[in-house]
Amino acid sequence: MEIDLIENLHELSNTVKKLQLEKYNISQLIHIHNYYCIEDFTDTESYVFQNDVLNADDRKINFILKNFDKAIETNCNNNIDLDQYSIDDRFEISYSTNDKVKAVSKLYNIKHQFPKDDDLFKCYWLKHFIKECKQIVENIRSLIEQPDEPINISASQMINDQFQYDNFKDLLLVEELEKRVAIEAVEYKKNCDDYWETYTFDPTYFDTFISGELYTIFLNAIYERIKPLNDFEINKYLTLSVNQFKTHTPTKRAEAFKRIYHDTYWHPNKMEYNENEYDDKYAMHVWKHYKNHFHLFKEASENILLDFKKGLIGNGKKQEVIEKPKTKTKSKYQSFTYINNLSGQSNLTGLKDSLIRKKLIASDTDLRDFRKVFSGEEIEKPIVWTGNISELSYFIKQLHNELKLVRDLKQQQWAVTINCFIQENGEQYNRTKLRTQKVPATSKNIDMALKTL
Repeated sequence: MEIDLIENLHELSNTVKKLQLEKYNISQLIHIHNYYCIEDFTDTESYVFQNDVLNADDRKINFILKNFDKAIETNCNNNIDLDQYSIDDRFEISYSTNDKVKAVSKLYNIKHQFPKDDDLFKCYWLKHFIKECKQIVENIRSLIEQPDEPINISASQMINDQFQYDNFKDLLLVEELEKRVAIEAVEYKKNCDDYWETYTFDPTYFDTFISGELYTIFLNAIYERIKPLNDFEINKYLTLSVNQFKTHTPTKRAEAFKRIYHDTYWHPNKMEYNENEYDDKYAMHVWKHYKNHFHLFKEASENILLDFKKGLIGNGKKQEVIEKPKTKTKSKYQSFTYINNLSGQSNLTGLKDSLIRKKLIASDTDLRDFRKVFSGEEIEKPIVWTGNISELSYFIKQLHNELKLVRDLKQQQWAVTINCFIQENGEQYNRTKLRTQKVPATSKNIDMALKTL
């Protein structure tokens, strides 16, 4: 069952407000990380989380931010001076899970911890946890901060302060579309008025223009707009734009367009808008044709966003040379590190062959690419997992958590998994889905394959 990330985040925000350390033991603190899957919220590359935040109710997001702000301000309601502890000080823990125990306070068997003193360990835990809370808040605010949508009262200011016939960089797609329609409406009317001997008003002109030339310009403009952006920025821009098609429908925006047309007509001069039957009638004539073809632009935008999510467009291959957002923090773990990496390369060959025989990875998997997954180095080509998601989940849990055949990734094993393995259709796995899968009926096949290591 898929977890609702926003509900999960909402619940976490309520917990952190009053997370008094004296009421928690080490096992319970570990459980907070594992239960809420904190890395889902701190990962700036998670398109799933980005989309959920952008589509969430504003009131809920504001409530969540308020809770986290309070937690950061009060150290989760603990009267502790965390400045005396450094984030760079030695802080580590290893544990195993006791699945037979239901009580969270006894769910984890601590094998090693540093500092050894529980009270001191809790203080360092809180230091690191507050840092994660700050990252969560920063990630959310980087997504929701955007210019206010132009409204009727400020439409004149918006046009005169920002209006450039060839500049749409500060607008989302529907605002850009409205502006392009207004520009063409003004230019067409002026041509008919000023060059009446050459131009004869054609009542079907905008029907042809909007569904033809404007549609082509619109599509080309999207690709030109996203070309210099990195994938984080592309996802944000396209998601917000697709959402704008829901809020800026022709029915809701008719009155606003009258003012946009008026201010476009008089640009660069500032003229107060007063209802004018002649001008408004012409504007609504244009708007009628825009309304008839609005669905074309909406569907095109949705399809481009889907293509991006499928990896068909975007700048994933250019990420090394494109500057990333300031909030971006790259994980230090790029792949798994096999504990016998120096002497056990033949074991990895056996594992690959076994997984292929059991139809869990693609039959054409290259040995070099497969070994890279267990090298601790950056992944160039992910392995195609042909089994189902529950089998991959079990494979990683056994490999990393239970058998400990790879080095401990400090709860980053699922982030590394989606970096190393992809689905047959080329899409990335959802970390939350991976983490919450049940043991598959084919678990014995995976156990047999892992015996090669």
